[in-house]
Amino acid sequence: MRQIAVNTYGYIWSTPAADCVRRLSELGYRNFELMIHPPHLPLDGFPAQSRRELRTVVETAGAKVSSMNMPSLDHNMASPFSRVRDASVAMFRDAIDLAADLGCPWLVVVPGRMSPLFPPKEADRRAWMTESVEKLLPHAERRGVGLAIENVPFASFPDAASLEAFVRQFASPAIGACYDAANGHFIGESLTDGVARLADLLRVVHLSDTNRQVWRHDRIGLGDVPVAEFARALDAARFDGPCTFEIIDADPEAALLESHRAVEGLGFAPAPREHA
Repeated sequence: MRQIAVNTYGYIWSTPAADCVRRLSELGYRNFELMIHPPHLPLDGFPAQSRRELRTVVETAGAKVSSMNMPSLDHNMASPFSRVRDASVAMFRDAIDLAADLGCPWLVVVPGRMSPLFPPKEADRRAWMTESVEKLLPHAERRGVGLAIENVPFASFPDAASLEAFVRQFASPAIGACYDAANGHFIGESLTDGVARLADLLRVVHLSDTNRQVWRHDRIGLGDVPVAEFARALDAARFDGPCTFEIIDADPEAALLESHRAVEGLGFAPAPREHA
């Protein structure tokens, strides 16, 4: 029975991370992917005492932060500008420290941002990302936090093949892959093939809904992501971690519960029967 983890993207403007954990744990959820984003969970102005308090909230709930994530609008480790890459690496070093302080094993990394109008050659973006990750990996290894590189349509490695090639060049257990079902589906990738290709590298998986015309991270049922296919692919890959719902919705709790009910017949843990 696969567990569900809850990504807190839908709460970044409205609710502190500690309050999210308290409320969602009341509903029965025990795995969380916390979004690093002020005011929800600041990277700056969040001192050691605040970090200890948040970790205590998580532990008191009998929960864990299985992964953390940082929206990609404010960083780009594959920028052609070295000053932007350096600033982005500094942000991720701080994010690694925050993850370590919260006992979180994996930090999801969006590998840069590419202009859809005129993107650089793959060799260039790969070189820039390699340079950035090589600067981060020693710090990640020291702090016990892994980097899960994600397939994102506008980023350096949007498909499983290019993502695999990038991740496999590093001989470190502190780097793996995050495979997002909506992202793979949006670019026309077979989720079965994508998961199979990354099977031994998978550390985090994301699930939400979209169609192939407009990129979305909707509640399950609003798009046409083949969720049953994705669930079977995870089983075939023997992925034993939680499946993280990364749903962006104006009513995040309702979207979570509706989505959970939609997938519980596919080998996922049962959804809460009613609001707590």
